[in-house]
Amino acid sequence: MVGGPLPLRVEHLTKRFGGVTAVHDVSFEVSAGEAIAVIGPNGAGKSTVLKAIAGVHKPTDGAVYLDGLRLDRLAAHAVPRHGVVLAHQVPRPFGALTVRENLLVAAQARAGGRRESELSERVDEVLERCGLADLRSRPARTLTVLDLKRLELARSLATQPSVLLLDEVAAGMVGRELAATIELVAGIHATGMTMVLVEHVEQVVRSLVTRVVVMDWGRRIAEGTPDEIRTDARVRSVYLGSSSAERPTPAGPDPRGSGTAPLVELRKVSAGYGELTAVRDLDLQLGPTGAVAVLGANGAGKSTLCSVISGLVPARTGKVFLEGDDVTQEPAHLRARRGIVHCPEGRRVFADLTVAENLKLGAPLSVREAELRRRLERVNTIFPDLADRPTQRAGSLSGGQQQMLAIGRALVAQPRLLICDEISLGLAPAAVDALYQALVRILAEGVAVALIEQNVSRALQVADRAYVLRRGVVSYAGDPRALLDPRVLDDAYFGGPATPAEPAASG
Repeated sequence: MVGGPLPLRVEHLTKRFGGVTAVHDVSFEVSAGEAIAVIGPNGAGKSTVLKAIAGVHKPTDGAVYLDGLRLDRLAAHAVPRHGVVLAHQVPRPFGALTVRENLLVAAQARAGGRRESELSERVDEVLERCGLADLRSRPARTLTVLDLKRLELARSLATQPSVLLLDEVAAGMVGRELAATIELVAGIHATGMTMVLVEHVEQVVRSLVTRVVVMDWGRRIAEGTPDEIRTDARVRSVYLGSSSAERPTPAGPDPRGSGTAPLVELRKVSAGYGELTAVRDLDLQLGPTGAVAVLGANGAGKSTLCSVISGLVPARTGKVFLEGDDVTQEPAHLRARRGIVHCPEGRRVFADLTVAENLKLGAPLSVREAELRRRLERVNTIFPDLADRPTQRAGSLSGGQQQMLAIGRALVAQPRLLICDEISLGLAPAAVDALYQALVRILAEGVAVALIEQNVSRALQVADRAYVLRRGVVSYAGDPRALLDPRVLDDAYFGGPATPAEPAASG
């Protein structure tokens, strides 16, 4: 902990959304001029913590203090006036306004009776610091991703904050863009700015902060320096899953090594959203049977890859082949007819419909009643929990049961390739066990599975082949058993060799 006054204090923070507890009893402190990072897997509650500090969300319980002032009792618009400002992951400037006009709007948040000339001078200083001076007259909607990120930072700085909250400032950036962003944020911190960063890019964390708070399932589970966190067994378990004492037994042959033609093949595929490129030059093969695990940290491009395969996100460059046919331009519904079925992250069941109604929605309209009954019976055999609840509303199911329903709905479509995106996310171990037992049965029936997972050890137990993505590119492709070696896994997953913790000194 850096010495000096204590500007920011989070005490026993809890935030619930309906029946979901996103943050539970989280506490930490930030000293003046300190920069800390809050990290954790998807759904850990990191962004919710930032938004609670910034006043966007009102805590269900607990408190947030700034130099003794109770921030959580203030209206959201009042928090920036006291010096706490959030720079969002996805910039949403006023598109029709110029870059400079966007900053002038932000500067009004803490104008405090200052003359217009003072505000104008402040805005020009921020434009220069953030590398936007030459773009001051450009409409915000015309900016690139990097410049939009700079503008989001600049808008926050224009308010003259004492505490800057940064939510994934480096999301989607690589190479020079990433280096430029790190340099910009480091320069801001060097002025004495207090910072709290939510971040997934390890290079950003190691470059900018001296202390890391780790969250999982809404709770704080660890705290320490970046090096201490990197080798912490609890943190590694959260990111990589608990280790398995047994070697994974492949569910089938490696499609590349057996001479069997792949069901789906991606060649030099790049894709993204707007100016953001999420995956770059990907080569990937999925066999006609068996499981392929696609692993990687948050923001690596895994979900984008899923959407490229299913046709929900178009490939900008490269080709997508299905049984040798070029389907790069083929829309999602036509790929679905050919057996590519996508079970997305977040379950996305229809909460007000029953279990049976949700399942029936997975079937094409052309399926006859007798065939539909046969498919539903198959799902009920794989997921007995659903068989006992045909008339129960989906919204009243547990998280694990909703995930079973989402997979069951996909199975009703009779997939040849089932894409499962983060099926274990946020679930209790017992629910994860049940889902993976079901996956083994699905694989035994000859359905190919693309398994996108953060729980590495679980995925490796059923996978025939593994790919690891790091910042949108493939960092490993091959035998999943090789990833049981922590040195290989660390190099593929985090970009560096494992560094075992030193033993404690005796005496």
